[in-house]
Amino acid sequence: MTKRKKFISALGQFVKNLFTKNILLKVTALVFSLLLWGYVLSEAKPNYVKRLTEIRVDYQNKDRLPKGWEVLEINPSTVDLNIEAAIDMHSKLDQSSVNCFVDLGSITTSDQDPDRKEIEIDIQTKIPEYGTLKGMSEKRAKVTIERVKSSDKIVATVKLKGSLPEIVKVNDSLKEYFECFPPKKVTIQSITGLKSDIDKIYGAEVTLDLASFGNEDLSKLPGVHARTLPVTFLDEKGNAIVSSATKDVVVNVEDIVIRRYKEVPIKIDVSEEKIDTNVYRYSCAIKQGESQTVRIYGDASELAKITEIRTETVYPESEEGKETVRAELLFPEDSMVNMEQSMTDVEIVTEKREVSGAEYEVQVKYSSPDEGMQLAEKTDKIKIKVTALADAMNAFKQEWFTASVDLAHCGEGKLALPFKLQFKGVNLYVESYLVAESTDESEPTIRITFVGSDGTNYLIELESNTVEVVLKSLVNDTNG
Repeated sequence: MTKRKKFISALGQFVKNLFTKNILLKVTALVFSLLLWGYVLSEAKPNYVKRLTEIRVDYQNKDRLPKGWEVLEINPSTVDLNIEAAIDMHSKLDQSSVNCFVDLGSITTSDQDPDRKEIEIDIQTKIPEYGTLKGMSEKRAKVTIERVKSSDKIVATVKLKGSLPEIVKVNDSLKEYFECFPPKKVTIQSITGLKSDIDKIYGAEVTLDLASFGNEDLSKLPGVHARTLPVTFLDEKGNAIVSSATKDVVVNVEDIVIRRYKEVPIKIDVSEEKIDTNVYRYSCAIKQGESQTVRIYGDASELAKITEIRTETVYPESEEGKETVRAELLFPEDSMVNMEQSMTDVEIVTEKREVSGAEYEVQVKYSSPDEGMQLAEKTDKIKIKVTALADAMNAFKQEWFTASVDLAHCGEGKLALPFKLQFKGVNLYVESYLVAESTDESEPTIRITFVGSDGTNYLIELESNTVEVVLKSLVNDTNG
């Protein structure tokens, strides 16, 4: 066996004997030594250094900072401390037992200073009496302060999100809804903050959540509401500005009007015929063939009364084909509703129809003259020309027309008295219609366009609106 192997063997045997022989004696010696060390520590209490990290640097005497200035930041914001204390006090030393701060009361400013200023200030510490400060990672802090500014009045745009609830149907086809009309803009009187933050403000907006209006709100209609809403301030690029000046700013938005409405179909009223030099019969359709509605606002009970809105009667132009015209919408006279539009576009289709006419003689009837007066001469018949669509003229009868003259309160002599036409119970006062002037020297033609009780259009042409009569006094005849 070599010397190297003998050495390794002997070393192994020694280690083995160390842990296997006299075990009790060795354990006893270890326990005794530990007790002796504890006794020494409890009596001597030696000091050791403990390191506390990331202690926040706060500030004091903020109220003594010059007026019109605000602390922007402190750098460094945290420091590390080395504190010496007795070994038994180390457990009490932690971040909550020490304070680090800068005194803002030592800062001075002037009107000539820039809007942002940086000052170096000593970092002061406050530690427990049982400890001694042995070192700091930083002894001075840079305190940045900035001027404070108040804004002018800021106008905020009111935006909507969400939707108001639907209301139950009032009939099988139409629903009622709510619509919100908030003010377009509200004014924020002023806000105060760091000048750099205030100078960034380019605009502002508030958002009104329509889902915040519940059944209780909507049951009070017409309703005017108010909401206190947070304000979002925006920079020139439209990004939100988050700062101490803009945080938690609210504005009261008043005059939020909620109205009830429903969509109602439009019914087009059309004249079936138009009698003129040319005769047309036409149909009327909604523009581009689309179903058209109009929005009306009002109380639920009033809205329930209206199921359609009619238009004023529309007449086509003289050309054939399609023509888009504006029609006025008509409401029932007793309706208590508002609508969003009063005119609409309609598309008409005209179709030329055959027209025919004929001349007739109509017997004239006279009333009795006043007492003491006598009708000496009279016109027995008047001539009229009647024009209408061919099918209407085929069914026309002369006896449908009558003419009458009222002789009451007429004096003696030769008179030209107006007559009254009557068509199947419809009185046509000739003197109330315009006269169409002739292009030559002939007498002007009187033209009366009217609709009969059955809806048929007629054109009547007359050469005169009067008849000649002669009245005599019976008193004069007796004297003769």
